[in-house]
Amino acid sequence: MITNPTAAIRMLITYAICIPLAVVVGYMLTNPMDYGTVGFLGIVLALIISPIFIKWHYPIMVFGLALPAHFFFLMGNPPCWHVVVLLSLGLAVIERTINSEKRFLSVPSMTWSLIVTLGVVIFTAWMTGGFGFHQLGGATGGGGKYLMVLIGIAGYFALTSRGIPREQWKFYVGLYFFGALPSFISDLFPVLPAPLNYINLLISPSQSGDQELAVGVTRLGALSTTAAAILFYLLARYGLRGIFSGTSIFRACVFIVVFLVSMLGGFRTILITNLIILFLLFFFEGLHRSRLLPVTVLGLILMTVLLVPFASRLPFTFQRSLAVFPLHLDPEARLAAEATSQWRLEMWHDVWPKVPQYLLLGKGYILTADDFAMMGTSVFAGANLAMDKSSAGLGASLDYHSGPLSTLIPFGIWGALAFLLFSLTGLRVLYRNFKYGDPELKPINAFLLAWYIQRCITFIFIFGGFELDTGLLVRTVGFSVALNWGMCGPSRAAAQAQPRPVADPPQRQPLPA
Repeated sequence: MITNPTAAIRMLITYAICIPLAVVVGYMLTNPMDYGTVGFLGIVLALIISPIFIKWHYPIMVFGLALPAHFFFLMGNPPCWHVVVLLSLGLAVIERTINSEKRFLSVPSMTWSLIVTLGVVIFTAWMTGGFGFHQLGGATGGGGKYLMVLIGIAGYFALTSRGIPREQWKFYVGLYFFGALPSFISDLFPVLPAPLNYINLLISPSQSGDQELAVGVTRLGALSTTAAAILFYLLARYGLRGIFSGTSIFRACVFIVVFLVSMLGGFRTILITNLIILFLLFFFEGLHRSRLLPVTVLGLILMTVLLVPFASRLPFTFQRSLAVFPLHLDPEARLAAEATSQWRLEMWHDVWPKVPQYLLLGKGYILTADDFAMMGTSVFAGANLAMDKSSAGLGASLDYHSGPLSTLIPFGIWGALAFLLFSLTGLRVLYRNFKYGDPELKPINAFLLAWYIQRCITFIFIFGGFELDTGLLVRTVGFSVALNWGMCGPSRAAAQAQPRPVADPPQRQPLPA
């Protein structure tokens, strides 16, 4: 028998909510594949786990930034990182409103550069027909790319809503990179047993169901992403010196294995990216002035000697990745790599003459019905080679595979200046945190700076997209700001270098006579 009136009222309220909810859920499950049912169950599940998210929204957001999941039960099938960034930023704003001590980390130069970028994006959208959301029933499309830019910038403010405790930096580095570990599931769709196919509602498949999966022949791009996540974690956590210093053979072995696995995707960009990062870290860590320099040079010479005669016998995906080098490779692998390069060059050749047309007012991301019709008239690196690449296929959807073109065509010269402003500002923040930050954070600060530089190089010369790279770059800066509690400078470095004062030993009291 309940004698506590408060407990009785609490129990009655619980029953009053749970019993009707159970009846409604049971009724809706009679048609479980209905979209409304899935959406309603998703909302119920979100309400159930909301206390957990409210308390732990920041680490969940850090983990969800790289998670390859999509919330299929929400309208538009948004990616996970969109949802967690918006929810975490909203909760951070509420926390700041309630508690004045919970302040956002402030880097004014970075904040103003992002505000300028937001202004350019919103003004262009307003002048070119607004935000088109075809998936929500609108007559035009393109709103997904606008959302990617806006939420990417919001990710910076979500990350800088608080500082990461110094004793937990290793834990958060793991969260930041290991969110991408489930990516390999996308490549397993052809071999997954039927009961497990539902997992692809969360993680979209990268292979068709009738495609034969053969390691070394099939391009396993999602597996390459998983391998890159492990590779980047090792570099950020231990640095090259910590991996190859000889104190842990296991780290070096894991590093070499995941580096090789990352080439199973057959992407030359991934190989180039990894090599640029390793080259930069080698100098950032001062290894060119250590005994590892002759060892590294000797290892590169030995690897080249072994690679030249045996390159044509490597798996197809490995050869496709190595097609960037002048090696003797299988003609099919060389042709497959050169076909995509030729398509890219033709795309840039057809698009560049249109740059002056959109120099003062960009085209924006708006897609009309004619654009949707033209998007199906050609295939990537395939048929209709004589067709104008700028107005068909990926060109019609503004996927130019070029960072400068993806900035100048949608947003004109103002978008290019805004991108240049925040990218240089972010580079300054990362460099100062690397140079003046806590010595304990040296490996992660060096990696973030190296990754940021290679991404800028890749964006300009190899492959990039304004809507994608904006979020990736500002996210990297935001994570660095959260780790270092702002932007470091010489004064903070001097304060951290000063030894802590040692308390004087207690004086003995004279014994009473």
